[in-house]
Amino acid sequence: MASPVLSFRVDSELISQLDQLAEATDRDRQYHLKRALARYIETESWHFRAVAEGIADAEAGNLIELDAVKAKWEARAKNCIDQQSGK
Repeated sequence: MASPVLSFRVDSELISQLDQLAEATDRDRQYHLKRALARYIETESWHFRAVAEGIADAEAGNLIELDAVKAKWEARAKNCIDQQSGK
């Protein structure tokens, strides 16, 4: 079964960059476009799911006090600084 065709307009500079990438990697435009689209959809889908989960948690009353969140991130930052300084 043949794949559906997707068509859209793109700036000529972006096409030029895509062609340079295709030539440098010995791959065609389609390879890079499919790969880029898959990565974009994966990232955006993850973000959308995470927001939906957060909203569902909030609606269910599963909330954390702001002070607790701040304390957690301050401790994490301090730990990173301590590790970098060798403490």
